[in-house]
Amino acid sequence: MLTHWLYHFPLFRFHTGQVCMSIKLQDNFFDIHEISQRIKVQKPYFAFWQLWQDGESLVGNFATEQPLAYETGLITAGELGRHLAILGSCSAVALHNAPEGYYLATKAHFIRQPEASLPAQDIFHASARVLNIDKRTLKVSAKAWCDAPVAELICEYAILSPALFQRNFRHYAGDDVPLPPISPYQHLIPLHNLTLREAKLDAYAGPLSPQQCAGHFSGYPCWPVAIISQTAFQVTGELLREKYGEAVRFCVQNTQLSAEKLICADTVLKFSAEITPVPKSVSLMNSTVRVYRGDEEVVTLSSLLELKLPAQ
Repeated sequence: MLTHWLYHFPLFRFHTGQVCMSIKLQDNFFDIHEISQRIKVQKPYFAFWQLWQDGESLVGNFATEQPLAYETGLITAGELGRHLAILGSCSAVALHNAPEGYYLATKAHFIRQPEASLPAQDIFHASARVLNIDKRTLKVSAKAWCDAPVAELICEYAILSPALFQRNFRHYAGDDVPLPPISPYQHLIPLHNLTLREAKLDAYAGPLSPQQCAGHFSGYPCWPVAIISQTAFQVTGELLREKYGEAVRFCVQNTQLSAEKLICADTVLKFSAEITPVPKSVSLMNSTVRVYRGDEEVVTLSSLLELKLPAQ
């Protein structure tokens, strides 16, 4: 079991030149409210209820809430990516006194660990450590586990100060809305206008209401990258269903994600998914999902999937 350590962080000057205050500790745990305020992500998108330090890593617990849809395993790849990316930015502000700001995930590499023998779980543990940080960028390694390792995420971020973010995305600004009584992340984003073309499927999703992205950059409703990723896997599942039937399921083994744009919530996104079999394999499939805002490609996911067919 991980040991909870109590650390005292003095005031010091972050190498960007900005003075940053240390995060308070309460009974060996970091102040969740203060950390979430520093990274501009609150509940319900922020779902950790305890955070503590173990060596060079920040550690926390979360509960799964998103439906699996066509995925197998203990938890979806999109939801794992959401929690691990959040924990990565938390590790920067909690353990490295990184400045308050908006941490925009721009690239991610997701690696799933084998789960075949693991029982169903609701509660997961996660850790994150900073690999590199400077004035404008952050790179972290984050891992999730329950009784055994579940997944790892290598994530890169652009760091925007509050002033820069508000200036660049002032056209996204909206009125603060009350938090929904039930987390919107318990529900999948509806798809519409699905069009099948041989081994390709186009589908549309959105716009999102401010309530559907509650807690994510409050006051600036936009598509969370993890929700775009989760929706991309929904579209992939629909394509696999068309090819293999209702009973098909898949496990995301590996994903490379690139997301260079922050997309306003009122945008309808087009998801274009295609699949190609891996040579000499009966169960492995390569998938690519390109996400468009109008004609502009804004997100790309390239994944290795393991299919679970009824006969298997």
